[in-house]
Amino acid sequence: MDLERLKASVAPCGLLCETCFAHVDGNIRRLSLELKEALDNFEVYAKRFETLLGAPIFRKYPDFKEVLDYLAAPNCQGCRQEQCRLFKNCGVRACHQRRQIDYCHQCDEFPCNRTRFDERLYKVWLSINEKIKQVGMAHYYEEARTRPRYP
Repeated sequence: MDLERLKASVAPCGLLCETCFAHVDGNIRRLSLELKEALDNFEVYAKRFETLLGAPIFRKYPDFKEVLDYLAAPNCQGCRQEQCRLFKNCGVRACHQRRQIDYCHQCDEFPCNRTRFDERLYKVWLSINEKIKQVGMAHYYEEARTRPRYP
């Protein structure tokens, strides 16, 4: 994979934008669109199944559909295209632009405390960048793109 494609896919922090639920070209969005298409007019049937099957869970279908609609919406183009919409307080994008580096692990001051990530995300960030340093960006990308984003 060429360098520009990697940079479009991998945020400066090392997270894969395309595995995020909000990414316009991500699998979660694609699968959500497919599920919406497969369900089509299911609201009508959900009401019937609640009665026919004696399954009150179908009362919650409108809430499920609202979440599915959100997941299917084209919410984000990636951290290099726009400010992150999930971590509005993220310090990585501004830092990488200021330092003119592609990824955090390339910085002389890595690891640092400028990410503004919570403790859990900071640990993930650190782990990802250490992994990239060990195996290289292309190998990391190939491995990470098929792994669940939210383990």
